[in-house]
Amino acid sequence: MQAFSDHWDLIQQVLRDHIDRGDLRYSEHANERMDERGISRKTVEYIVYRNRPTEMHEPFKYPYGECPYENPDPVFTVVGEHEGRKIGVALAIKRRGRSLLFSVITAFEAAGRHI
Repeated sequence: MQAFSDHWDLIQQVLRDHIDRGDLRYSEHANERMDERGISRKTVEYIVYRNRPTEMHEPFKYPYGECPYENPDPVFTVVGEHEGRKIGVALAIKRRGRSLLFSVITAFEAAGRHI
């Protein structure tokens, strides 16, 4: 995880490129939770575009959600404010060959440890 942290500026630029091209992926779970919670893709993309991770979890170490500890890829939590709401976004980074793929796995109102 240290490697991701040390190179976040480069990773974030690739992430921003994905957002700009409309290539940021959303899991079915993320789409369902975002709909339930009234969190738009615009909000999620604003948050991850402008903020650094507050938590980083190695593969099989993400302890939250419906299937804890089953994440095959690193998961980063990015928290930020948009339109008066403090939102947390869990974002998986998948390394595929020489490429990175980014998938939103959930989004939520930030509270507790995320404040």
